[in-house]
Amino acid sequence: MKRTLYWVTKDLRIADNLALQLASQSNELICVYVIDKKWFKPNKFHSKPLGDKRWHFLQASLNDFNNSLLALGQQLYVVYGDTLTSLESLCEQFKVTDLIVTKVPGTDENRLLTQLRSLNSQVKISQVDQFTLFPENELPFEIDNLPASYSKFRKVMSTINVSPPIPAVKSLPCMFQSSPSVTLYELESPPASIIGKPKQGNNFKGGEQQGLKHLKQYFASENPGIYKEVRNNLEGWENSTKLSPWINYGCLSVRQVMQHIKRYEQTVESNKSTESLYLELLWRDYFQWVHFKVGAKMYQFKGLVESAPLTSFYPERFKKWCLGNTPYPLVNACMNELRHTGYLSNRGRQIVASCLINELSVDWRFGAAWFEEQLIDYDAAVNWGNWQYIAGVGVDPRGGRHFNIKKQTNIYDLNGEYQTQWLDPDIQASHLVQVLDSVDAADWPVSSVTHTKNSI
Repeated sequence: MKRTLYWVTKDLRIADNLALQLASQSNELICVYVIDKKWFKPNKFHSKPLGDKRWHFLQASLNDFNNSLLALGQQLYVVYGDTLTSLESLCEQFKVTDLIVTKVPGTDENRLLTQLRSLNSQVKISQVDQFTLFPENELPFEIDNLPASYSKFRKVMSTINVSPPIPAVKSLPCMFQSSPSVTLYELESPPASIIGKPKQGNNFKGGEQQGLKHLKQYFASENPGIYKEVRNNLEGWENSTKLSPWINYGCLSVRQVMQHIKRYEQTVESNKSTESLYLELLWRDYFQWVHFKVGAKMYQFKGLVESAPLTSFYPERFKKWCLGNTPYPLVNACMNELRHTGYLSNRGRQIVASCLINELSVDWRFGAAWFEEQLIDYDAAVNWGNWQYIAGVGVDPRGGRHFNIKKQTNIYDLNGEYQTQWLDPDIQASHLVQVLDSVDAADWPVSSVTHTKNSI
């Protein structure tokens, strides 16, 4: 008698879900998503692992996935509490024989699995490899021999084909005869999500159905063919695919996106833009495998290098950066958009990250953690990998990136349209944003730090 617990994590979809397909071969099945209390509490970097915008998106995604399961005679049990305790209790109470989960590179998830194996040795734990374009067994190298740079990784992977997505499951096993007692696990309710549609900016709706709808609309337009020309724009729904929120929660798989890229190239056109779309997916893959390889080093101050960066933590500077009150208007505009909408363009993310590290001299991990709280499309490997990249402690062979804010403003917002949209003129005119540090009568005056060696 195969009694399976399917631990749902970054795979909130029915289509192209290898984990759900494996679970469908059980005699009895329970599908569980655990909302961990720790996600709502500030961490050592002063930010929460889960902010309001992404929590809102996640709730919609959970509801959508549950509706899909209901149509197949199943149900999603959402548990609020401690992840390890909840899973251990469920395994014990329902005499679970098998636990199925999608394989992801997060250190917390893998630590929990190690603990579960120790506490429930009788349970067979299967990790399904489906979070990346290429499963590990298709890589032409061992993880320990992962190429040291993205360019080398891209060259090695250029001849490897991406497997097509699998069809959605048509049926699922029956639920356990006795359902979990909600009161045993929900000692209290998770925080409410009271978020309306942002007055301006992008608006993402969670769930597989919304993700599939947007995927089809994007590739039915001309946007894939001009992606390379518009991808650095600071504003605009069409300047990128905007698929990342659904991909990162597994409402869509990367293989589904790749299938649409190939279909567009076959039926419309194949050019540098469609190639760039594929290369963006490959970048995502590379960061996932870097995370698999280095583990906790993804979150350490010195990252993947031997020497720590020459930055520290300045609470006032960090707070001003978070709230968009720095001496740099373009940075402030970007930070306001992020805070109000949960999204920021790739170019904007690079500019504000460089500012925090190079202009404000703040420890890059505080910025990465703030992004983790704010971003709807947060992905651990991509977010922390990109911050390491800018800080010069990651996979960038050139040792970091320093963006000239004035130059970036002249290139991407010369007429100030983006700044006008996201800045409050009264705040920008105040003394608070003219200096990095407060001036006290007992202190030397400290004005904004400027650098002249910027080149990007």
